[in-house]
Amino acid sequence: MFKTYQTKLKNDIINLKNHSTIAVYEYFHQNAKYFGMLERKLFVDLYVRKKPSGDLKKLYCAAHKITARQYNSIKKQLDGRMSSKLELSKLYRKDMNEKVKNTTNLIRSKEEQKVKLQSKLLKMKGNEANFLKKVMQYRNIKRSIHQKKRKLYSLLLKLEKLEGDFKQEKIRICFGSKDLFQKQFHLEENGITFRQWKKEWEEKRAAQFTLIGSKDETFGNQSCTYDVENNLRIRVFSKDEEVFGNYVNLTNVMFGYGQENIDKAKIPSIGYTKGKMNQVIYYRALTWKFVRKNGNWYAYVTVDVDIPPIISLKNNGILSIDYNYGFLAVSDVDRFGNLVHSFQVPYQTTHCTSEQTEQNLSVALKTVILYAIEKAKPIGFENLDFKKKKQNLKRMSPKQAKMLSGFAYSTYQSMLQSKCEAAGIECISVNPAYTSQIGHHKFMKKYGISSHESAALVIGRKCLNFKRIEKIPQHHILNKNKKDSILKMDRLSQWKEICTQWKKYSFNNKIYLLNRI
Repeated sequence: MFKTYQTKLKNDIINLKNHSTIAVYEYFHQNAKYFGMLERKLFVDLYVRKKPSGDLKKLYCAAHKITARQYNSIKKQLDGRMSSKLELSKLYRKDMNEKVKNTTNLIRSKEEQKVKLQSKLLKMKGNEANFLKKVMQYRNIKRSIHQKKRKLYSLLLKLEKLEGDFKQEKIRICFGSKDLFQKQFHLEENGITFRQWKKEWEEKRAAQFTLIGSKDETFGNQSCTYDVENNLRIRVFSKDEEVFGNYVNLTNVMFGYGQENIDKAKIPSIGYTKGKMNQVIYYRALTWKFVRKNGNWYAYVTVDVDIPPIISLKNNGILSIDYNYGFLAVSDVDRFGNLVHSFQVPYQTTHCTSEQTEQNLSVALKTVILYAIEKAKPIGFENLDFKKKKQNLKRMSPKQAKMLSGFAYSTYQSMLQSKCEAAGIECISVNPAYTSQIGHHKFMKKYGISSHESAALVIGRKCLNFKRIEKIPQHHILNKNKKDSILKMDRLSQWKEICTQWKKYSFNNKIYLLNRI
Protein backbone atom coordinates (compact mmCIF):
# COMPACT_ATOMS: atom_id res chain seq x y z
CA MET A 1 0.00 0.00 0.00
CA PHE A 2 1.12 3.57 -0.64
CA LYS A 3 1.74 6.01 2.20
CA THR A 4 2.55 9.73 1.99
CA TYR A 5 4.67 11.52 4.59
CA GLN A 6 5.50 15.20 4.89
CA THR A 7 8.22 17.38 6.38
CA LYS A 8 8.88 21.11 6.51
CA LEU A 9 12.00 22.15 4.60
CA LYS A 10 14.54 24.61 5.97
CA ASN A 11 15.15 27.83 4.08
CA ASP A 12 18.90 27.24 3.76
CA ILE A 13 21.32 28.93 1.40
CA ILE A 14 22.28 27.46 -1.99
CA ASN A 15 25.73 28.34 -3.33
CA LEU A 16 25.74 29.19 -7.04
CA LYS A 17 28.52 28.66 -9.58
CA ASN A 18 29.20 32.42 -9.79
CA HIS A 19 29.95 32.39 -6.01
CA SER A 20 26.69 34.16 -5.12
CA THR A 21 23.87 32.59 -3.09
CA ILE A 22 20.10 32.06 -3.27
CA ALA A 23 17.59 30.90 -0.64
CA VAL A 24 16.07 27.43 -0.98
CA TYR A 25 12.52 28.86 -0.94
CA GLU A 26 13.37 31.26 -3.76
CA TYR A 27 14.77 28.41 -5.86
CA PHE A 28 11.64 26.33 -5.24
CA HIS A 29 9.47 29.29 -6.27
CA GLN A 30 11.37 29.64 -9.56
CA ASN A 31 11.21 25.89 -10.12
CA ALA A 32 7.46 25.71 -9.43
CA LYS A 33 6.84 28.72 -11.67
CA TYR A 34 8.60 27.01 -14.60
CA PHE A 35 6.86 23.68 -13.91
CA GLY A 36 3.49 25.45 -13.83
CA MET A 37 4.14 27.26 -17.10
CA LEU A 38 5.11 24.00 -18.84
CA GLU A 39 2.10 22.19 -17.36
CA ARG A 40 -0.28 24.83 -18.75
CA LYS A 41 1.41 24.70 -22.16
CA LEU A 42 1.14 20.92 -22.17
CA PHE A 43 -2.54 21.16 -21.23
CA VAL A 44 -3.20 23.34 -24.29
CA ASP A 45 -1.27 21.01 -26.59
CA LEU A 46 -2.74 17.75 -25.27
CA TYR A 47 -6.32 18.60 -24.30
CA VAL A 48 -7.18 21.67 -26.38
CA ARG A 49 -5.25 21.24 -29.62
CA LYS A 50 -5.35 17.41 -29.27
CA LYS A 51 -1.74 16.89 -30.37
CA PRO A 52 -0.36 13.30 -30.10
CA SER A 53 1.51 12.86 -26.83
CA GLY A 54 4.28 10.78 -28.43
CA ASP A 55 5.53 13.72 -30.51
CA LEU A 56 5.43 16.24 -27.66
CA LYS A 57 8.03 14.63 -25.38
CA LYS A 58 11.03 15.19 -27.68
CA LEU A 59 9.72 18.62 -28.64
CA TYR A 60 9.35 19.80 -25.03
CA CYS A 61 12.69 18.36 -23.89
CA ALA A 62 14.51 20.17 -26.71
CA ALA A 63 12.56 23.44 -26.73
CA HIS A 64 12.33 23.99 -22.98
CA LYS A 65 15.61 22.28 -21.97
CA ILE A 66 14.24 19.71 -19.54
CA THR A 67 15.07 16.03 -19.02
CA ALA A 68 12.78 13.20 -20.10
CA ARG A 69 12.05 12.36 -16.44
CA GLN A 70 11.08 15.98 -15.73
CA TYR A 71 8.71 15.92 -18.72
CA ASN A 72 7.18 12.67 -17.40
CA SER A 73 6.67 14.32 -14.00
CA ILE A 74 4.91 17.30 -15.55
CA LYS A 75 2.71 15.03 -17.68
CA LYS A 76 1.86 12.73 -14.75
CA GLN A 77 0.85 15.71 -12.62
CA LEU A 78 -1.31 17.06 -15.45
CA ASP A 79 -2.88 13.65 -16.13
CA GLY A 80 -3.70 13.28 -12.43
CA ARG A 81 -5.26 16.72 -12.35
CA MET A 82 -7.36 15.98 -15.45
CA SER A 83 -8.44 12.56 -14.18
CA SER A 84 -9.54 14.14 -10.90
CA LYS A 85 -11.43 16.87 -12.76
CA LEU A 86 -13.18 14.31 -14.97
CA GLU A 87 -14.33 12.27 -11.95
CA LEU A 88 -15.54 15.42 -10.21
CA SER A 89 -17.46 16.40 -13.35
CA LYS A 90 -19.19 13.00 -13.37
CA LEU A 91 -20.15 13.39 -9.71
CA TYR A 92 -21.27 16.98 -10.36
CA ARG A 93 -23.45 15.85 -13.28
CA LYS A 94 -25.02 13.09 -11.17
CA ASP A 95 -25.59 15.57 -8.34
CA MET A 96 -27.11 18.07 -10.78
CA ASN A 97 -29.52 15.45 -12.14
CA GLU A 98 -30.64 14.67 -8.57
CA LYS A 99 -31.15 18.37 -7.85
CA VAL A 100 -33.22 18.81 -11.02
CA LYS A 101 -35.34 15.79 -10.08
CA ASN A 102 -35.86 16.98 -6.48
CA THR A 103 -36.67 20.54 -7.54
CA THR A 104 -39.15 19.31 -10.16
CA ASN A 105 -40.89 17.10 -7.58
CA LEU A 106 -41.00 19.99 -5.10
CA ILE A 107 -42.57 22.31 -7.70
CA ARG A 108 -45.16 19.63 -8.51
CA SER A 109 -45.97 19.25 -4.81
CA LYS A 110 -46.27 23.02 -4.35
CA GLU A 111 -48.52 23.27 -7.42
CA GLU A 112 -50.85 20.67 -5.90
CA GLN A 113 -50.92 22.60 -2.62
CA LYS A 114 -51.67 25.79 -4.53
CA VAL A 115 -54.60 24.23 -6.42
CA LYS A 116 -56.12 22.81 -3.19
CA LEU A 117 -55.72 26.11 -1.35
CA GLN A 118 -57.15 28.04 -4.30
CA SER A 119 -60.26 25.85 -4.36
CA LYS A 120 -60.72 26.44 -0.61
CA LEU A 121 -60.38 30.21 -1.04
CA LEU A 122 -62.97 30.26 -3.84
CA LYS A 123 -65.47 28.58 -1.53
CA MET A 124 -64.87 31.09 1.27
CA LYS A 125 -66.90 34.32 1.55
CA GLY A 126 -64.07 36.50 2.86
CA ASN A 127 -65.38 37.20 6.36
CA GLU A 128 -64.03 33.99 7.94
CA ALA A 129 -61.55 34.22 10.83
CA ASN A 130 -58.76 32.39 8.96
CA PHE A 131 -59.39 33.95 5.52
CA LEU A 132 -56.44 36.34 5.62
CA LYS A 133 -54.19 33.54 6.89
CA LYS A 134 -55.21 31.36 3.93
CA VAL A 135 -54.55 34.24 1.53
CA MET A 136 -51.06 34.71 2.96
CA GLN A 137 -50.40 30.98 2.63
CA TYR A 138 -51.54 31.10 -1.00
CA ARG A 139 -49.25 34.05 -1.77
CA ASN A 140 -46.27 32.39 -0.05
CA ILE A 141 -46.81 29.21 -2.07
CA LYS A 142 -46.99 31.22 -5.31
CA ARG A 143 -43.79 33.05 -4.38
CA SER A 144 -42.08 29.78 -3.48
CA ILE A 145 -43.12 28.19 -6.81
CA HIS A 146 -41.75 31.19 -8.71
CA GLN A 147 -38.38 31.00 -6.94
CA LYS A 148 -38.15 27.22 -7.38
CA LYS A 149 -38.85 27.59 -11.12
CA ARG A 150 -36.04 30.13 -11.36
CA LYS A 151 -33.73 27.73 -9.56
CA LEU A 152 -34.82 24.86 -11.86
CA TYR A 153 -34.08 26.97 -14.96
CA SER A 154 -30.59 27.74 -13.62
CA LEU A 155 -29.97 24.04 -12.86
CA LEU A 156 -31.12 23.01 -16.33
CA LEU A 157 -28.73 25.50 -17.94
CA LYS A 158 -25.81 24.15 -15.91
CA LEU A 159 -26.79 20.58 -16.71
CA GLU A 160 -27.05 21.38 -20.43
CA LYS A 161 -23.54 22.87 -20.33
CA LEU A 162 -22.21 19.79 -18.55
CA GLU A 163 -23.83 17.40 -21.01
CA GLY A 164 -22.38 19.41 -23.89
CA ASP A 165 -18.88 19.18 -22.40
CA PHE A 166 -19.21 15.41 -22.04
CA LYS A 167 -20.35 15.01 -25.64
CA GLN A 168 -17.45 17.13 -26.93
CA GLU A 169 -15.00 15.49 -24.48
CA LYS A 170 -14.12 18.95 -23.19
CA ILE A 171 -12.55 19.35 -19.74
CA ARG A 172 -12.65 22.83 -18.23
CA ILE A 173 -9.92 23.63 -15.73
CA CYS A 174 -8.60 26.85 -14.19
CA PHE A 175 -4.97 26.72 -13.01
CA GLY A 176 -4.84 28.80 -9.86
CA SER A 177 -8.50 28.20 -8.89
CA LYS A 178 -11.65 29.72 -10.31
CA ASP A 179 -12.43 31.64 -7.11
CA LEU A 180 -9.12 33.50 -7.23
CA PHE A 181 -9.53 34.19 -10.95
CA GLN A 182 -12.95 35.79 -10.35
CA LYS A 183 -11.47 37.91 -7.55
CA GLN A 184 -9.90 40.28 -10.12
CA PHE A 185 -13.38 41.49 -11.12
CA HIS A 186 -14.25 42.45 -7.52
CA LEU A 187 -11.11 44.29 -6.39
CA GLU A 188 -12.91 47.04 -4.43
CA GLU A 189 -15.07 44.54 -2.55
CA ASN A 190 -11.96 42.55 -1.56
CA GLY A 191 -9.97 45.67 -0.69
CA ILE A 192 -6.99 44.95 -2.95
CA THR A 193 -5.37 46.45 -6.05
CA PHE A 194 -4.90 44.68 -9.37
CA ARG A 195 -1.15 44.43 -8.71
CA GLN A 196 -1.78 42.70 -5.38
CA TRP A 197 -4.25 40.33 -7.01
CA LYS A 198 -1.78 39.50 -9.81
CA LYS A 199 0.97 38.73 -7.31
CA GLU A 200 -1.37 36.41 -5.39
CA TRP A 201 -2.49 34.79 -8.66
CA GLU A 202 1.08 34.12 -9.82
CA GLU A 203 2.06 32.69 -6.42
CA LYS A 204 -0.97 30.40 -6.46
CA ARG A 205 -0.02 29.05 -9.89
CA ALA A 206 3.56 28.47 -8.69
CA ALA A 207 2.81 26.74 -5.39
CA GLN A 208 3.78 23.13 -6.16
CA PHE A 209 5.67 20.76 -8.42
CA THR A 210 6.05 16.97 -8.55
CA LEU A 211 8.97 14.67 -9.36
CA ILE A 212 7.88 11.14 -10.30
CA GLY A 213 10.01 8.20 -9.18
CA SER A 214 10.68 4.74 -10.61
CA LYS A 215 11.93 1.49 -9.04
CA ASP A 216 14.73 1.08 -11.63
CA GLU A 217 16.35 4.43 -10.68
CA THR A 218 18.92 5.06 -7.94
CA PHE A 219 17.15 5.41 -4.58
CA GLY A 220 13.83 5.26 -6.43
CA ASN A 221 14.02 8.66 -8.15
CA GLN A 222 16.78 10.11 -10.33
CA SER A 223 15.24 13.60 -10.45
CA CYS A 224 15.03 13.83 -6.65
CA THR A 225 17.42 11.46 -4.86
CA TYR A 226 17.18 10.86 -1.10
CA ASP A 227 20.37 9.09 -0.07
CA VAL A 228 21.33 7.01 2.98
CA GLU A 229 22.68 10.10 4.76
CA ASN A 230 19.24 11.78 4.42
CA ASN A 231 20.47 14.35 1.90
CA LEU A 232 18.09 15.42 -0.87
CA ARG A 233 19.57 15.98 -4.34
CA ILE A 234 17.26 17.69 -6.86
CA ARG A 235 18.02 17.61 -10.59
CA VAL A 236 18.19 21.12 -12.08
CA PHE A 237 16.59 22.09 -15.40
CA SER A 238 19.09 22.00 -18.26
CA LYS A 239 18.53 25.71 -18.88
CA ASP A 240 19.71 26.53 -15.31
CA GLU A 241 22.81 24.33 -15.19
CA GLU A 242 25.14 27.27 -15.86
CA VAL A 243 23.82 28.98 -12.71
CA PHE A 244 23.12 26.11 -10.27
CA GLY A 245 25.18 23.23 -11.66
CA ASN A 246 23.57 19.83 -12.29
CA TYR A 247 22.02 19.42 -8.84
CA VAL A 248 20.75 21.38 -5.85
CA ASN A 249 21.54 19.68 -2.52
CA LEU A 250 19.54 19.91 0.71
CA THR A 251 21.25 18.38 3.74
CA ASN A 252 19.77 16.54 6.73
CA VAL A 253 16.15 16.29 5.52
CA MET A 254 14.29 14.31 8.19
CA PHE A 255 10.68 13.17 8.56
CA GLY A 256 9.03 13.26 11.97
CA TYR A 257 6.73 10.39 11.00
CA GLY A 258 7.36 7.52 8.59
CA GLN A 259 11.15 7.86 8.44
CA GLU A 260 11.62 4.11 8.93
CA ASN A 261 9.41 3.30 5.92
CA ILE A 262 11.28 5.81 3.73
CA ASP A 263 14.63 4.35 4.86
CA LYS A 264 13.44 0.87 3.78
CA ALA A 265 12.94 2.25 0.25
CA LYS A 266 16.66 3.07 0.10
CA ILE A 267 17.62 -0.60 0.50
CA PRO A 268 18.21 -2.16 -2.95
CA SER A 269 16.92 -5.57 -4.01
CA ILE A 270 18.01 -7.88 -6.81
CA GLY A 271 15.60 -8.54 -9.68
CA TYR A 272 15.69 -9.98 -13.19
CA THR A 273 14.49 -8.57 -16.50
CA LYS A 274 11.93 -10.43 -18.60
CA GLY A 275 13.21 -12.48 -21.51
CA LYS A 276 17.01 -12.32 -21.09
CA MET A 277 16.76 -12.55 -17.28
CA ASN A 278 19.51 -10.02 -16.74
CA GLN A 279 20.25 -9.18 -13.12
CA VAL A 280 19.06 -5.68 -12.14
CA ILE A 281 19.14 -3.67 -8.91
CA TYR A 282 15.72 -2.33 -7.89
CA TYR A 283 14.61 0.19 -5.27
CA ARG A 284 11.15 1.21 -4.11
CA ALA A 285 9.88 4.16 -6.13
CA LEU A 286 9.71 7.48 -4.26
CA THR A 287 7.53 10.23 -5.69
CA TRP A 288 8.26 13.70 -4.30
CA LYS A 289 5.86 16.62 -4.26
CA PHE A 290 6.91 20.06 -3.06
CA VAL A 291 4.13 22.37 -1.85
CA ARG A 292 4.16 25.93 -0.50
CA LYS A 293 1.81 26.57 2.43
CA ASN A 294 1.65 29.73 4.53
CA GLY A 295 4.97 30.98 3.15
CA ASN A 296 6.84 27.72 3.88
CA TRP A 297 7.79 24.86 1.58
CA TYR A 298 6.94 21.27 2.50
CA ALA A 299 8.17 18.01 0.97
CA TYR A 300 5.66 15.17 0.52
CA VAL A 301 7.05 11.75 -0.33
CA THR A 302 4.91 8.79 -1.42
CA VAL A 303 6.35 5.33 -0.82
CA ASP A 304 5.11 1.76 -1.21
CA VAL A 305 4.85 0.30 2.30
CA ASP A 306 4.60 -3.41 3.13
CA ILE A 307 1.08 -4.47 4.09
CA PRO A 308 1.12 -6.19 7.49
CA PRO A 309 -0.45 -9.66 7.69
CA ILE A 310 -4.06 -9.96 8.87
CA ILE A 311 -4.06 -10.75 12.59
CA SER A 312 -7.84 -10.67 13.13
CA LEU A 313 -9.90 -13.86 13.11
CA LYS A 314 -13.59 -13.98 12.22
CA ASN A 315 -13.99 -17.02 14.46
CA ASN A 316 -13.37 -14.69 17.42
CA GLY A 317 -16.46 -12.64 16.52
CA ILE A 318 -16.48 -9.04 15.34
CA LEU A 319 -16.20 -5.46 16.58
CA SER A 320 -18.88 -3.30 14.90
CA ILE A 321 -19.11 0.50 14.75
CA ASP A 322 -22.17 2.73 14.40
CA TYR A 323 -20.90 6.15 13.25
CA ASN A 324 -22.68 9.13 14.84
CA TYR A 325 -22.24 12.88 15.06
CA GLY A 326 -19.87 13.39 18.01
CA PHE A 327 -19.29 9.76 19.02
CA LEU A 328 -18.74 6.19 17.83
CA ALA A 329 -21.01 3.47 19.24
CA VAL A 330 -19.09 0.18 19.40
CA SER A 331 -20.41 -3.34 20.06
CA ASP A 332 -18.22 -6.37 20.71
CA VAL A 333 -20.05 -9.40 19.26
CA ASP A 334 -19.04 -13.04 19.66
CA ARG A 335 -19.09 -15.56 16.80
CA PHE A 336 -22.63 -16.65 17.71
CA GLY A 337 -23.99 -13.10 17.27
CA ASN A 338 -24.36 -12.38 21.00
CA LEU A 339 -23.33 -9.12 22.63
CA VAL A 340 -20.16 -9.35 24.75
CA HIS A 341 -19.57 -5.68 25.52
CA SER A 342 -20.63 -2.26 24.21
CA PHE A 343 -19.25 1.23 24.72
CA GLN A 344 -19.08 4.71 23.15
CA VAL A 345 -16.00 6.67 22.08
CA PRO A 346 -16.70 10.44 21.96
CA TYR A 347 -14.87 12.89 19.72
CA GLN A 348 -15.26 16.68 19.58
CA THR A 349 -17.02 18.18 16.55
CA THR A 350 -18.26 21.57 17.78
CA HIS A 351 -16.08 24.71 17.89
CA CYS A 352 -13.47 22.91 15.75
CA THR A 353 -12.03 23.40 12.31
CA SER A 354 -12.47 20.58 9.81
CA GLU A 355 -8.81 19.57 10.34
CA GLN A 356 -9.29 19.44 14.13
CA THR A 357 -12.47 17.36 13.71
CA GLU A 358 -10.59 14.89 11.48
CA GLN A 359 -7.82 14.65 14.07
CA ASN A 360 -10.33 14.05 16.88
CA LEU A 361 -12.03 11.35 14.79
CA SER A 362 -8.64 9.78 14.07
CA VAL A 363 -7.89 9.55 17.81
CA ALA A 364 -11.33 7.97 18.44
CA LEU A 365 -10.76 5.39 15.70
CA LYS A 366 -7.33 4.60 17.11
CA THR A 367 -9.02 3.65 20.40
CA VAL A 368 -11.32 1.23 18.57
CA ILE A 369 -8.43 -0.21 16.51
CA LEU A 370 -6.39 -0.88 19.67
CA TYR A 371 -9.37 -2.72 21.19
CA ALA A 372 -9.73 -4.77 17.98
CA ILE A 373 -6.01 -5.67 18.06
CA GLU A 374 -6.32 -6.77 21.69
CA LYS A 375 -9.31 -9.01 20.88
CA ALA A 376 -7.97 -10.07 17.43
CA LYS A 377 -11.36 -9.30 15.88
CA PRO A 378 -12.23 -7.76 12.50
CA ILE A 379 -14.16 -4.48 12.36
CA GLY A 380 -17.56 -4.06 10.70
CA PHE A 381 -19.20 -0.83 9.55
CA GLU A 382 -22.19 0.20 7.46
CA ASN A 383 -21.71 1.59 3.97
CA LEU A 384 -23.70 4.82 4.17
CA ASP A 385 -24.12 7.65 1.66
CA PHE A 386 -25.47 11.02 2.79
CA LYS A 387 -25.18 12.80 -0.59
CA LYS A 388 -28.89 12.69 -1.41
CA LYS A 389 -29.88 13.81 2.09
CA LYS A 390 -27.40 16.70 2.02
CA GLN A 391 -29.10 18.07 -1.09
CA ASN A 392 -32.14 18.86 1.07
CA LEU A 393 -30.32 20.77 3.83
CA LYS A 394 -32.28 23.98 3.12
CA ARG A 395 -35.57 22.23 3.84
CA MET A 396 -34.38 20.89 7.22
CA SER A 397 -34.41 22.53 10.61
CA PRO A 398 -31.16 24.31 11.64
CA LYS A 399 -30.38 21.54 14.14
CA GLN A 400 -30.90 18.75 11.59
CA ALA A 401 -28.93 20.61 8.91
CA LYS A 402 -26.00 21.24 11.27
CA MET A 403 -25.91 17.61 12.35
CA LEU A 404 -26.14 16.20 8.82
CA SER A 405 -23.54 18.59 7.39
CA GLY A 406 -21.17 17.42 10.12
CA PHE A 407 -21.35 13.80 8.91
CA ALA A 408 -18.08 13.53 6.96
CA TYR A 409 -18.80 9.87 6.31
CA SER A 410 -16.46 9.42 3.36
CA THR A 411 -13.59 10.77 5.50
CA TYR A 412 -14.52 8.42 8.34
CA GLN A 413 -14.78 5.42 5.99
CA SER A 414 -11.43 6.01 4.24
CA MET A 415 -9.73 6.73 7.58
CA LEU A 416 -11.11 3.55 9.15
CA GLN A 417 -10.08 1.36 6.19
CA SER A 418 -6.59 2.89 6.12
CA LYS A 419 -6.04 2.36 9.85
CA CYS A 420 -7.35 -1.21 9.68
CA GLU A 421 -5.05 -2.02 6.76
CA ALA A 422 -2.03 -0.58 8.61
CA ALA A 423 -2.88 -2.55 11.78
CA GLY A 424 -3.61 -5.87 10.02
CA ILE A 425 -7.31 -5.81 10.96
CA GLU A 426 -9.89 -7.01 8.44
CA CYS A 427 -12.50 -4.37 7.62
CA ILE A 428 -16.01 -5.47 6.53
CA SER A 429 -18.77 -3.23 5.17
CA VAL A 430 -22.48 -4.12 5.13
CA ASN A 431 -25.76 -2.76 3.80
CA PRO A 432 -27.14 -0.22 6.33
CA ALA A 433 -30.82 -1.05 5.64
CA TYR A 434 -32.92 -1.02 8.86
CA THR A 435 -29.97 -1.47 11.26
CA SER A 436 -31.33 1.14 13.71
CA GLN A 437 -34.90 -0.18 13.53
CA ILE A 438 -33.85 -3.81 14.07
CA GLY A 439 -31.72 -2.71 17.01
CA HIS A 440 -34.64 -0.77 18.53
CA HIS A 441 -37.13 -3.62 18.24
CA LYS A 442 -34.96 -6.64 19.06
CA PHE A 443 -31.89 -5.84 21.15
CA MET A 444 -32.16 -2.51 22.96
CA LYS A 445 -34.44 -3.76 25.76
CA LYS A 446 -32.96 -7.26 25.73
CA TYR A 447 -29.40 -6.11 26.53
CA GLY A 448 -30.22 -2.78 28.19
CA ILE A 449 -28.07 -0.77 25.79
CA SER A 450 -28.54 2.50 23.90
CA SER A 451 -30.19 2.71 20.48
CA HIS A 452 -26.81 3.40 18.83
CA GLU A 453 -25.07 0.47 20.50
CA SER A 454 -27.96 -1.81 19.49
CA ALA A 455 -27.57 -0.57 15.89
CA ALA A 456 -23.85 -1.42 16.10
CA LEU A 457 -24.83 -4.91 17.32
CA VAL A 458 -27.04 -5.40 14.24
CA ILE A 459 -24.16 -4.27 12.01
CA GLY A 460 -21.94 -6.90 13.64
CA ARG A 461 -24.56 -9.62 13.18
CA LYS A 462 -24.88 -8.68 9.50
CA CYS A 463 -21.10 -8.98 9.10
CA LEU A 464 -21.32 -12.48 10.62
CA ASN A 465 -24.13 -13.37 8.14
CA PHE A 466 -26.88 -13.52 10.79
CA LYS A 467 -28.95 -11.02 8.76
CA ARG A 468 -31.37 -13.69 7.46
CA ILE A 469 -32.66 -14.51 10.95
CA GLU A 470 -33.55 -10.91 11.89
CA LYS A 471 -37.31 -11.47 11.80
CA ILE A 472 -39.78 -8.92 13.13
CA PRO A 473 -41.35 -9.47 16.58
CA GLN A 474 -44.98 -10.20 15.70
CA HIS A 475 -46.34 -8.43 18.79
CA HIS A 476 -44.68 -5.18 17.55
CA ILE A 477 -47.09 -4.95 14.60
CA LEU A 478 -49.40 -2.02 15.43
CA ASN A 479 -51.99 -2.59 12.70
CA LYS A 480 -53.35 -6.04 13.61
CA ASN A 481 -55.57 -6.11 10.49
CA LYS A 482 -52.40 -6.25 8.34
CA LYS A 483 -50.68 -8.88 10.47
CA ASP A 484 -51.32 -11.86 8.18
CA SER A 485 -50.33 -9.99 5.02
CA ILE A 486 -47.15 -8.65 6.68
CA LEU A 487 -46.05 -12.10 7.79
CA LYS A 488 -46.28 -13.32 4.18
CA MET A 489 -43.85 -10.62 3.01
CA ASP A 490 -40.10 -11.10 2.61
CA ARG A 491 -37.88 -10.03 5.53
CA LEU A 492 -36.92 -6.55 4.26
CA SER A 493 -40.52 -5.73 3.30
CA GLN A 494 -41.65 -6.73 6.80
CA TRP A 495 -39.19 -4.31 8.40
CA LYS A 496 -40.20 -1.60 5.94
CA GLU A 497 -43.86 -2.03 6.86
CA ILE A 498 -43.25 -2.09 10.62
CA CYS A 499 -41.07 1.03 10.37
CA THR A 500 -43.86 2.80 8.46
CA GLN A 501 -46.29 1.97 11.27
CA TRP A 502 -43.96 3.26 13.99
CA LYS A 503 -43.03 6.48 12.15
CA LYS A 504 -45.89 8.48 13.71
CA TYR A 505 -44.25 8.20 17.15
CA SER A 506 -41.42 10.43 18.35
CA PHE A 507 -38.19 8.77 19.45
CA ASN A 508 -38.97 9.12 23.18
CA ASN A 509 -42.50 7.75 22.73
CA LYS A 510 -41.12 4.88 20.69
CA ILE A 511 -38.64 4.01 23.46
CA TYR A 512 -41.43 4.15 26.05
CA LEU A 513 -43.66 1.81 24.02
CA LEU A 514 -40.82 -0.62 23.25
CA ASN A 515 -39.97 -0.89 26.96
CA ARG A 516 -43.62 -1.64 27.78
CA ILE A 517 -43.97 -4.42 25.21
